[in-house]
Amino acid sequence: MFVLPYNLKSYLASLTHKDGTDPKTKEYFVGRRFKNRRGDYFNSGGAGYVLSQAALRKYHGHLDDLNCNTCVRTSMEDVMTARCLKYLGINFTDTRDSEGRERFHHFPPDRLYHGGHAEWYDAFNNEWGIKLGRNCCAPDSVY
Repeated sequence: MFVLPYNLKSYLASLTHKDGTDPKTKEYFVGRRFKNRRGDYFNSGGAGYVLSQAALRKYHGHLDDLNCNTCVRTSMEDVMTARCLKYLGINFTDTRDSEGRERFHHFPPDRLYHGGHAEWYDAFNNEWGIKLGRNCCAPDSVY
């Protein structure tokens, strides 16, 4: 994963500015949203996701809850994290820009620009669609 720290910091600051909130008290769960075939909404671990301080504190305080069972062995840490956060009342934030371009990318931007992504990617994005070419990626992309 390649992170553009300035873009991440600017994007997170824009959320708190837009909402007029403090990330120490506002619960944010941001990243590249997907919906799998089982109907789970989650932010892709492959694209990375970010929890605000408030969300992380709440998450940490419930790691022993049955709905947030961290002892389960799975490769779906992103789905399990999203399930727990949803149980806690924390939903993901749509991170697309005003033109619907993605800021968090599961695949390298060149694959999104030229196409050639995996078949499952289409299914996981049915609800939102996929933009390719010049419209694939926000200029202030984070990952």
